[in-house]
Amino acid sequence: MTATGAPRELPPVASLSTAQQRGVCCVFCGIALSAGTAVDLGPRAIDVFGSTVLWFSRSCRKDMPT
Repeated sequence: MTATGAPRELPPVASLSTAQQRGVCCVFCGIALSAGTAVDLGPRAIDVFGSTVLWFSRSCRKDMPT
């Protein structure tokens, strides 16, 4: 599922666990995600050591904007 509605600001990548950075857990609450429960938040550009890379974050359904 892809996110719809207003974009929500994500927590700083450096503050997230490895599982949250990889999309295994929700970026907001940290709950474990599966293919059926994950919501793709779309690509976000971030700076990593002076290079711009895309980060593909995921969320659970309860943390999505309404």
